[in-house]
Amino acid sequence: MTSLTFYGGTGEIGGNKILLRDGSTSIFLDFGKNFGRERQFYDEPYLSPREEKHLIYLGILPKISGLYKRDEGEPAIDAIVLSHPHADHWDYIRYVKDSVPLFCGETAKTMIVARELASTGQRTEYRIASLSSSQGEQVYKKFHTFRTGDVLNIGSIKLEPIHVDHSVPGAYGFIIYTSNGVIAYTGDFRLHGPQAAMSREFIDRAKQVHPEVLITEATNIVDAKMVTENEVAEKIGGIVSTTRRLALAGFYLNDMDRLTTFWQAAKANNRQLAVSTKQAWLVHNLRDDKHLNLLGLDDPCIRIFQREKKRLYAWENILMEHYPDKIVNAPYVNAHQDELLLAASFWDMNEMVEVQPEPGSVYILSQSEPFNEEMEIDYNKLLNWLEICGLPLYQVHASGHINPDQLKWAIQEINPGRLYPIHTERPKLLAAYIRDLDTEVVCPVNGVEYTVQLGKKDSNLP
Repeated sequence: MTSLTFYGGTGEIGGNKILLRDGSTSIFLDFGKNFGRERQFYDEPYLSPREEKHLIYLGILPKISGLYKRDEGEPAIDAIVLSHPHADHWDYIRYVKDSVPLFCGETAKTMIVARELASTGQRTEYRIASLSSSQGEQVYKKFHTFRTGDVLNIGSIKLEPIHVDHSVPGAYGFIIYTSNGVIAYTGDFRLHGPQAAMSREFIDRAKQVHPEVLITEATNIVDAKMVTENEVAEKIGGIVSTTRRLALAGFYLNDMDRLTTFWQAAKANNRQLAVSTKQAWLVHNLRDDKHLNLLGLDDPCIRIFQREKKRLYAWENILMEHYPDKIVNAPYVNAHQDELLLAASFWDMNEMVEVQPEPGSVYILSQSEPFNEEMEIDYNKLLNWLEICGLPLYQVHASGHINPDQLKWAIQEINPGRLYPIHTERPKLLAAYIRDLDTEVVCPVNGVEYTVQLGKKDSNLP
């Protein structure tokens, strides 16, 4: 028997954990952190889950025999396959036994490990990797990496990873061959980004194999904004060109497309882009990835903004050693406001006390608008800081997720027998939107097992 059980991403954005069983083989597609459901019970840093049993008790982590670090016996699954390096798709692997094989793209592994090396909030037992001056870099998980064109054989399951375009590099969809037909899983993807051809390649391949099942994200079925990355670049460039004092930018650390856009805007306007140390650390770790064509920290337009702090972590010391001439601080920014484009998130706002943005400065926010109550709180706090600093806010962003009309086109092209919409708060809306297509839509319920069977579609097993 072949079956799918969804333990996250059902009627919610993120937290994807999809258990695929095929005979005696069991794998998870993604094993992500469920931010929304954790916030229902916890208030970090004051109250947070101390170990996996707390999340299992709350129904946030699935109860799987032998899977977790404190469990006895061997794990009841054979592997975890990660689609991309956003925490809502991978972060709960920290609770899983280190012996469980992890499969992900090469770039995804680099970004996951780099983020973990720069993290300070995890208990030692649950760290994925660590960095210290005495022991150097240590990775505790069994990562197996792939690129497009590879084939993964895990027991009776065969997976074909195909890169897709998303708001983070190293994102993949999968064509999955089982004993009862083909399953296609999009991961998170889009068709309006700079690498849209990659997503089309996935759609074309899925179309060729006539999948019994398609599992797709549908994040933007609500509140979709028809903005392309090229339009974002044009708008940001225009804002920076008319700003006479300091230009500040807020965007996600791992959004390398947005980093490139702000770098190009700075360069075009004779400014230097000052990135945070954590973003510089990511770029430093990705420096040898020839597939990304990413800007280097040695570029003359790049500076590294170091917050005021009493001591540096091991990863920060590495940056200081590699790029001593690139480091700038708040007093430097204060004295060179018309020469800089400063990347500064909500978490950098304390530095504004020393930066003292001059009249005529602006703040460009280029990340998703708040879509839940907790994000709204942080957003309002950011607005309070901007008001005190006299910084008008420009919101300029292109989503990392596919738009509704393009998603419907993709589903029609792939033409699966059955569709499971996940990573969306409104799966029933998608079902109604595509009701004229010849595809059965099942809105999955958390924890319910669904059988995969050969049906009206022709099987095209390799």
